[in-house]
Amino acid sequence: QPLQFLINTTRFPTGSLPVRQALLFGTNREAIVESVFQRFSPVAWGPLAATHTFYTPTVQGSYPYDIARARALLEGAGLRDADGNTFFDADGGDLTIRVIVPPWGLIPEVAQLLQDQWRSIGIRAELVRVATRAALFEAVSGGNYNLVAWYEFGSDPAFLSNYFATDGTLNWTGYSNPLLDSLLGQASASQDETTRAALYTQVQQLIMEDALILPIRDYVNVVGMRSSMVGLNFDFYG
Repeated sequence: QPLQFLINTTRFPTGSLPVRQALLFGTNREAIVESVFQRFSPVAWGPLAATHTFYTPTVQGSYPYDIARARALLEGAGLRDADGNTFFDADGGDLTIRVIVPPWGLIPEVAQLLQDQWRSIGIRAELVRVATRAALFEAVSGGNYNLVAWYEFGSDPAFLSNYFATDGTLNWTGYSNPLLDSLLGQASASQDETTRAALYTQVQQLIMEDALILPIRDYVNVVGMRSSMVGLNFDFYG
């Protein structure tokens, strides 16, 4: 998976599809890749990295950076900035999303840029830093979050069921869709590569259409070696 933020669809305001889509349109991923990862990593567009066998290029280019479109989506959802402080209003204060931020993978630096970028679309981001994997799981279990950074590595896309099936063990989006459940189940059970590819294409498209994640960048391992070295090989996980 790419570096991604799973979006909680069960909590205000990210329970609203236009709000989730606005967050994606309001994210300048090119700037993040440029400043945090020095262009060593490509921008990510979906729940599978572009190097994955079952990645579909049909998701590439979805949700390009567009501040005007992001703000239009929020206004279309009925949000207003009544006090004129540049943030949309909610519950007597500023529209705020809560982001769980673990310490690895330069995620804190990415989250800081997201916080800065989302100011431009009128959303305040509260960054909740957790020190360990256990602390992250504890924070998620309380349900008091809108986005959480998490990813894993694997050669078989069946792991997507953990995140996006209704009964997935890591379904931190809280999303439930019988169509997506059916697609994931069929894809996981099928032994035919062509059939699986077609099913996982639909899975990736649906995940992005409903804005269940904010993908940031595909992982790239940068390796240095001496010119005299011979016989260097990498396993499937790099």
